[in-house]
Amino acid sequence: MAEHPTLDERALLDEHGEQPVPEHPRRSAARVLLSLAAVVPLALAAGALATAPSEDVPSVQRATVESEPGASTRWCQGPLLLPEELLDSGPDSELAVTPPSTAISLRTTSVEPGSSVLFGTVSGSTTQQEDDGSVRAPSITARGADGTDLGDQPVSQDIGVSVLDLPAAEGTPHVTSATSEDGRPVTDTLQSTITSSGDYRSLAVSRCAEPATEARFLGMSTDTGDSSVLVLHNPTERPVTASVQLWTEEGPAAMEGRSQVVVAPGAEERVLLESIAAGQAAVGVDVSVLGSPLAMHVQTTERDGLTPGGAEILSPLPAASTELQMPGVDVAGTPPTLVLANPQGVDTTATVEVHGAEGALEIPALEKIEIPAGTVLRTTLDGLPDGTYAVSVRAADPIAAVTRSVRTGKDLPGDTVGAPVDFTLVAPAPALRSHGMSALPSQAGAGELTLIGTADSAVTVVPIAADGSAGAPVDVSVSTGSTTTVTAEQLQIGGGSAAALSVVPEVPGAVHASWMQRADDGAGGVLLSSVPVLSDQGGGEPVVVRLAE
Repeated sequence: MAEHPTLDERALLDEHGEQPVPEHPRRSAARVLLSLAAVVPLALAAGALATAPSEDVPSVQRATVESEPGASTRWCQGPLLLPEELLDSGPDSELAVTPPSTAISLRTTSVEPGSSVLFGTVSGSTTQQEDDGSVRAPSITARGADGTDLGDQPVSQDIGVSVLDLPAAEGTPHVTSATSEDGRPVTDTLQSTITSSGDYRSLAVSRCAEPATEARFLGMSTDTGDSSVLVLHNPTERPVTASVQLWTEEGPAAMEGRSQVVVAPGAEERVLLESIAAGQAAVGVDVSVLGSPLAMHVQTTERDGLTPGGAEILSPLPAASTELQMPGVDVAGTPPTLVLANPQGVDTTATVEVHGAEGALEIPALEKIEIPAGTVLRTTLDGLPDGTYAVSVRAADPIAAVTRSVRTGKDLPGDTVGAPVDFTLVAPAPALRSHGMSALPSQAGAGELTLIGTADSAVTVVPIAADGSAGAPVDVSVSTGSTTTVTAEQLQIGGGSAAALSVVPEVPGAVHASWMQRADDGAGGVLLSSVPVLSDQGGGEPVVVRLAE
C-alpha cells in the first residue's frame, strides 16, 4: 500500500491530485517580466492621477425669488334681490309688495403701503414720484358683472391715496386695485344701498370682499315673514363645490341632501335658508369650499305682517375666537340682542360685558352662559340707557357672535301697519395692529367711529377726502375697557364728509373699531348699518420661492 502524502507534499499537488512538473527556469523568468510589464503602466497612470492638479467642483446656486402680492379684486354683493314668492302681490293691488331699491353706491379707497396716512401723519411724498414729478398712487378699476369697464377714474393728490366713487352702480360689480408698481395696496371697498320707504325700508352697508374658501354668517332670521338667502358666486372658469351647514337654537339643521352646492363657472347659486330651517329667529351658516374660492354673502330681510322690519347684506364674519369685541352697538329705546354660536363639537361657556365711555356697565351679570355644541343662542342685553356701546365676549372655546341693534321709525298711516323697524348686525372688530383703514359709505347720512380699548393707548384718526387728500389728524385716547367715539363732524375736511379713514393706535393690538352709519328715512325715522374697521388689509409680506432638486 502506498504511503499517504505528507502535508508539505499535498501542498504541491495540482487540482487533479498529481504532482506538477517543475517549470523551465527561462520560461518562469519570462512570465515574471511580462507581469512587471503589465503592472508598470498601471502604476504610472496612478501616479499621474495622484500628481495632477484637482479641479474645484462648482457649487450649485439655487434660484431664489420673492413673489410679491399682486393686485386685489373685491367682489360686491349688488342690491337686495328677493325670492319671487315674496314679490307675488296676489289679486289685491293695494297689498302689492314694493321691492327694495336696485341702485347701489360704491366707494373704494386704496393707499400705497408707504403713505404717511397709514402712520398717523399727513405729508406729501417726495420719494415715490413718477418721471413727470407726480406722486405715485394706486390704480382702481371697476367692472360690471359681465367684465365691462365702468369707465370711472380714481382721483388722487400727493399722499399716495386714490379714491373711486360710483354713486349709481348696478348689478354686481367688482373692483380691482393695485399699487403704482402693480403690488397690493391697502384697500377697502364699501357698498351701500338705501330704500327709504316701502316694504323693505332699510339701509344696508356691506364690505366687498375677495373670494374665499371658508365663510361664516350669523344672526339671520327665517321666522314668519322673514327671508334669508345665502349667495355663492363663482368668478373662476372651473366648477366649485361648496359644503353648507346651518345652525339653529336646537342644533345643526338637517340638510337633507342640500349640504353640497355645485356652482358652475361664472355662475351664481342662491340657497334659501328658510327652506332648510324655517321659523328660526336667528340662524348661523358655515360654508366650506372645495376647489377655487367663491365670493359669498347673505342677504336677510324682515317683515312683521305688513310692517317693514329692515334688511341687511352680510359679509363673512371673522374666524371663531375666545375673545370678541363688538364696538358701535346702537341703543335707542330697544335693547340690543346678542347672538352667540358654538361651532365646536363640545359644549362651552361665555361671559359677556357691555362697555361705555366710563367703562364696564353694572348690568345683570352675564357670566358662564352655557352654549351647547353646534347651537345658536340669543340673549337680550336689558337695562342699557340710550347711547353707543361695545359688547365684549370671552369664551372657554372659540365661538362666533354678532350684536343686533334696532331703530324704530315713526308710525305709518293705517290701522294694520305698525311702526317700521330697521336693524343692523354689529360684527366683531379685529385688533388693530399697526393701522386700520376703512372706506366710508357714500350714501346720504352720517355716522360715527366707536373704539374700544383692551389696553390704554393713544389713537390717531386720519380722515381722507373724496379727492384723495387728507384732513388734519384727530388724536384721541382710549382707556382699557372703555369706549371712545369720533363723530362724522370731527372728521370733516373743508366742510365736507370724509370718504375714508385711517386708524393708527400707539399700542399695537390694543384697539378695536367699528363704523356705524345712520341715515334719515325722510319721515323722521333713522336707518342704520355698521361695518368693522379691518386691520392691515394690505398685501402682506412677500413669499420667498427657492428652486429645489
